[in-house]
Amino acid sequence: MFLKRILCGLTFVAALSATATAQTTDTQKFTVTVPSNISIIAPLDVALTHDQSDANQSFPTQRWTVVGNTAAGVTVSFTTDSPFVHTTDPTHKRDASVGLALASNTGPGAWNITQVTDTTDYVNNDDTAVVSAASNGPGSAAFDLAVTFITDTFGTFAAGDYETTVTGTVTAN
Repeated sequence: MFLKRILCGLTFVAALSATATAQTTDTQKFTVTVPSNISIIAPLDVALTHDQSDANQSFPTQRWTVVGNTAAGVTVSFTTDSPFVHTTDPTHKRDASVGLALASNTGPGAWNITQVTDTTDYVNNDDTAVVSAASNGPGSAAFDLAVTFITDTFGTFAAGDYETTVTGTVTAN
């Protein structure tokens, strides 16, 4: 019986000790890692047939998509690789003009067009035209890119296909 009382007493002391040191609150942290996403998406290639007038030939506006979730935002540029160059006789060229407009945007970053228009000048060895924009925070934007074939006087340049390529580049600020 004495042993039984000692065991009961020890059990009571152990239970009291566990109750006295138990926590009444605790915390757990939840973390989400958001990977960096800086990207640009170009529309499909586009072509047109010259209307045989002296008017400049404008392509339909092309919608590009830019995403940049860096805290300081991103800078995007659209650059022609050359003026329009005849595909079989590269000595024949026509200037290219580009223009940029912000179509829409989402997210907290504000977008600013930093270079609205530019034109090549192949006669004076200016073979690129560049337009650009920048954001000051994370977000995405749709840009309308206007590309124009500068005609001057129809009939003063060779018949055939003329091409230029626009490269869009996005970088973190």
